[in-house]
Amino acid sequence: MIVSIFLLILILVIMPFCVGLVPAYFIDRRKRRISLVYVFGMIVSLAIFQLIAVPVIINKGDGFRLIITLFLIITGVLSVVGIALVAIEVRKYGTPINRTDEISVPKTKEEKIYWIIFIALVVIQILLSCFMQYFDGDDAYYVVESLLTNETDTLYRIKPYTGLSTGMDLRHAMASMPVWIAYIARISGIHSTIVSHIVVPIVMLPLLYMIYYQCGRILFRKERKKLPIFMIFVWIMYMFGNVSIYTNATFMMTRTWQGKAMLANLVLLTVIWILLALFETERLVKEWRLGYYIILFFTNILAAMCSTASVFLVAMLLGLSGIVLGIAKKNIQIPLKLMITCTPLAIYGAMFILI
Repeated sequence: MIVSIFLLILILVIMPFCVGLVPAYFIDRRKRRISLVYVFGMIVSLAIFQLIAVPVIINKGDGFRLIITLFLIITGVLSVVGIALVAIEVRKYGTPINRTDEISVPKTKEEKIYWIIFIALVVIQILLSCFMQYFDGDDAYYVVESLLTNETDTLYRIKPYTGLSTGMDLRHAMASMPVWIAYIARISGIHSTIVSHIVVPIVMLPLLYMIYYQCGRILFRKERKKLPIFMIFVWIMYMFGNVSIYTNATFMMTRTWQGKAMLANLVLLTVIWILLALFETERLVKEWRLGYYIILFFTNILAAMCSTASVFLVAMLLGLSGIVLGIAKKNIQIPLKLMITCTPLAIYGAMFILI
């Protein structure tokens, strides 16, 4: 168990953080935080997994081990590159983070109390998500698919409902989230069902709040005392959002391990955050925007990993946002750049139609 926990920390915390150091290098040092680097790393890591998994799934029905090998090699190399970039900045500036922005001003006692309350609430929410399980019929497909992948090394070649051999289901094969869960199970030695219902919520719920935190830092840039209150309000919306089985809060709390839950909560929220960040950095030098465009590009790949519905949902969100921002800023380059970041969605959409 100790070894499994260590391996989980390694592949879900340490390696993604080191990977995140690479895109974080291309944004302003004043904007960097540990949470931002980790979010960057998770997005890039999951996107890389999707880029590796889909070609292997289509061309090699028993290629699960190949996916694991390639993914570990690429993320390992990126981790080393990220550490090297940090070493260069430490040697040049003394620190890779410049804590001179307004959010870094020492917090008041009231703020500290609000942050302690928020952290305690999130811990309670994670525990409830792990130990008060909710039955969902889709587990018969998604969780079993992860289990079959881990136990047989096959990729969408066995029907989860019957256990019989079948042809590749392209609709599900294009979204490789169950394969990623199988990868976690294989590396850690933990059963795929336990990974789905316990490990994934422990990782994804904090990741969700980290993204909301990044949005809050932009929205309350000049009113930092409101940030912890905003985070508590977000927690309330998710904790008591089960007004319908179709709300994003219900999906996040009861189907965290399913790609559509990640699309509705993490991916779309990340797109909104990046758009807010790009809008904010219009005042800054152009080179600091590159990191955000890189992350937006990888976020679109991650969107395809979560669900085939992302091909039009995320593209439509970016298209409308690009038009509005382009008109507001009187700059045609904005929608063109956002269109370029949508290239992965166009490619996956074409693959879905043609294959």
